Order: sequence, then C-alpha cells, then structure tokens
Amino acid sequence: RRASGGQKGREQQQLFDSALLQFLVCPLSKKPLRYEESTNELINQELGIAYPITDGIPNMIPQAARMIDRKIQDEESKKT
Repeated sequence: RRASGGQKGREQQQLFDSALLQFLVCPLSKKPLRYEESTNELINQELGIAYPITDGIPNMIPQAARMIDRKIQDEESKKT
C-alpha cells in the first residue's frame, strides 16, 4: 500500500525532457515530433495527431493519441 504521500506525487506533474525529441519519431509517419508545453503532448502536425505525456513519459501508442485541428496547429506554429 502507498502512504498518503502518493497523492502528493500526483499533484506535481513531471516535466517532459525535450532532449528526447532528437530520438523520438511518430510511430505512424516516422517523422519528428514537436513538444507542446501548454498541453503536455507530442504533436505530429502532418497527421494532426497529439500523443499524451503522462508522468514525463510519452505514450506513443497510436490508439492513445488524439486528433487535433491541423489548421489551428499550423497557425500556432507560425506565431512562434
């Protein structure tokens, strides 16, 4: 059993190490991904897919990804 300290760990979300981006690619397209800090996801703009990051670990299973609006993502990337 976990002590009540287990809840404290859940309150603090572990950050994704962006250095991993040099090694990670989309499992579907085999192309590089972009880290979106505001949603804590890895983005494949070409396919319009966002892979979630949980406790600092990217979930690269395609079924776990969500579809995103590519037009909105394109506009956001042009701003930066």
